[in-house]
Amino acid sequence: MFTAVVGVLGGLAIVAWAVVAWASKRRQPWLMAPLALFTVVLVAVGQPGWALLPVVALAAGSFAELVIGAREAPTLRTKEPDAPLSTERWAAAVAAPFRVALAEPWDVVARPQLRRRYRKVFEAEWGVVDRETLLAAVDRLWEELHTGHSADLVVDLRTGVVRSRAPEGRREEETALLSPGQVARMREITGVDESDETVVIGAYQWWKSVHLIRLACGGATLDWLSPVETQSLLRRIASDLQRRYAGWQQLAEAFHGGYLMWHGGGSDDADSDRVWTALGLLTTDPASPWNLLPWDMPLERVTPEHGMPSAQPH
Repeated sequence: MFTAVVGVLGGLAIVAWAVVAWASKRRQPWLMAPLALFTVVLVAVGQPGWALLPVVALAAGSFAELVIGAREAPTLRTKEPDAPLSTERWAAAVAAPFRVALAEPWDVVARPQLRRRYRKVFEAEWGVVDRETLLAAVDRLWEELHTGHSADLVVDLRTGVVRSRAPEGRREEETALLSPGQVARMREITGVDESDETVVIGAYQWWKSVHLIRLACGGATLDWLSPVETQSLLRRIASDLQRRYAGWQQLAEAFHGGYLMWHGGGSDDADSDRVWTALGLLTTDPASPWNLLPWDMPLERVTPEHGMPSAQPH
């Protein structure tokens, strides 16, 4: 009877471990495989008492992975390192900081493991709860980007004050105060001399196209957008960005500055802002798509009848 109980507990622990290990997409939980093997062997040879030890260890390790795995430091991961160039891959690279921040593969458009997170973030940031509100958010952000006036971002490297600057005062000035670490990052990203006290980032607001890509990836993940709609939206955004910036370097500068304005500057603690840490990885790591993918790669045309999905009637 005791052997049967231990066998059932062992089976449950092994199943739970296998599910957690598969879902985590990390190598560490698979290192507990010997515990699963020991459990099976000990039960098979009639040593249920000893089998309890690996069962408990396996259950504890699986639980720890559920807690710790979700807090894994931002990591540059690629599901298909040798995948051919495509518009979807290029667009996914633009929004890579948000995936790298979660230690998730940056090159996967639809990621079922992130369904719950997309629902939570979309509702909190844009009030998006279904397909209709998603399309409305896409329309709203697209309209904002294409009808607003271009603005520059002026970073005072001496005082740490960053402010937006629109031509002829057409837009109300926004400001944020940066920490010393953030100022150092901005100096490094823009490559200015140590003697320079000010740097200007042109047309920084186009970094918000990243949010359109996030909406597209989330819509695909939640089955709110069809594959054709997702591809069309990503192609439109990618084509737009290629016209606005000359390369990944300009995007990196605008992304850094725009992201800081979006969050209002703030803490210098890298652990408190995973996206900021991910931005640093993508800018400096030789394996980053920002350092590997050609900025001006040809993009497939999108015909009007297969254009961007919209909440507005056609």
